Amino acid sequence: MGRRFDDDYSSLPNQNKPKSISEYSTITMRYTSTRDSSVSCSFEEALCSGYAPDGGLFVPTELPKIDPSTLNSWSSLTFPQLASEVIRMFISPDEISDAELQHICTDSFVKGFDESVGSTVPLRRVGSAFIVELFYGPTFCFKDLGMRAVVNMLSHFATKREKNITLIVSTTGDTGPAAVQAVSDAGNPLMTLLVHYPKDQISAFQRKQLTTCNSPYVHVATFEGGGDDMDLPIKNILATSGVRSENKSGVCGVNSYNIGRPLMQMVHFVSVSSQLNNACESR
Repeated sequence: MGRRFDDDYSSLPNQNKPKSISEYSTITMRYTSTRDSSVSCSFEEALCSGYAPDGGLFVPTELPKIDPSTLNSWSSLTFPQLASEVIRMFISPDEISDAELQHICTDSFVKGFDESVGSTVPLRRVGSAFIVELFYGPTFCFKDLGMRAVVNMLSHFATKREKNITLIVSTTGDTGPAAVQAVSDAGNPLMTLLVHYPKDQISAFQRKQLTTCNSPYVHVATFEGGGDDMDLPIKNILATSGVRSENKSGVCGVNSYNIGRPLMQMVHFVSVSSQLNNACESR
């Protein structure tokens, strides 16, 4: 459920002169569609809608510029602190305050993660290679790194607006358990999750992760067919829901087309880059 091959990125606004990181604490970041640059949405609207109204993907209208000194200053941060700094550039403080964002990131990357390894995404050296381990989350999959924060931000907006939101996800094994665990841990009565997986096409362990969760906010169903066969039905459901405004309850897809997923998952790339730089400098 990703970008169509005919999505045209060339129509997006000029990004040749991105703002510096300090400017993002006072501006309102907007999101547009990969298919129509006239679309303009807030982060909340983009996150809570999944797809853009024209069926494209939401992307930031401009990209931040991060200078080397800023990257160096981030090297001493914990993963939740780093996540808060990185994501701050893509969310206006008017939508999620600094304190709220810090709480979301701490709750997303501490609860359920194995603290004994000393890092959320530890970097190991094996011979001449460096290996990143992304399986210390509650479902033992890197999808925890993106899904938990996305669900917690959706929970934040549902509570803020006092509006119900239904999350939809289709899974072939990894995404579903991450979503189930995140929604279960959030425990927000305003938020419900519907998970669909192809019958007999996921592992027994993953099936148990999906079907043994004791949460009234999670509902799981199988379907006949292949792993991608739910893509179009879900996209059609989201298309009829339209862009979710602050005054509207709605349905939201949380597969990887949701802008929140790649935004949150890029944090571990920044973390790994910092760790790798430190490792190379110490040699």
